Amino acid sequence: MSDSEDFDSLMRSIEGDFAIAEAEKRGNFAICIAHVAGAVMKTALEGGVPYSLAQEMARDYWNSEMIPVEVMEAGNEADE
Repeated sequence: MSDSEDFDSLMRSIEGDFAIAEAEKRGNFAICIAHVAGAVMKTALEGGVPYSLAQEMARDYWNSEMIPVEVMEAGNEADE
């Protein structure tokens, strides 16, 4: 193998490792957000909030954390 091929192989390996690490990071983030959204809903229900409103509160939290701001703003502009 030439130095160029070795370098390309090394770069592909590093890129693959970074992609895997990023996917794991996003997955862990989603799990944490799901736990918090569940806690929002549970706490709201325990506080006497109607189910549909508690569900909306949890959904709003989930969306605020998981959907990029640019997408949310574009969606709000479309509603107007």
